[in-house]
Amino acid sequence: MNKVIIAFTSGVILGLLYAPQKGKNTRNKIANVGNDLKQKWNNVTDRLACKIDNLRDRVDEIADTAVEKVENTQFDTGEKSYTF
Repeated sequence: MNKVIIAFTSGVILGLLYAPQKGKNTRNKIANVGNDLKQKWNNVTDRLACKIDNLRDRVDEIADTAVEKVENTQFDTGEKSYTF
């Protein structure tokens, strides 16, 4: 995935650099592309962080349920006295 992003970005930058425009316009376009990529990357990482948090919460719920089940099914191992 990183190679695709790098190739895409490189292609855009090279295309802008060789386009017949003023340097100021080209720099602005490169800055805009960089800002767009940064925003998209931030969106991806935010969604991933949210999914990880949701997964962590779900794992905690499952672990709590498992602990409750184990605690509820434990046998009393204390000694019992029998009278005859």
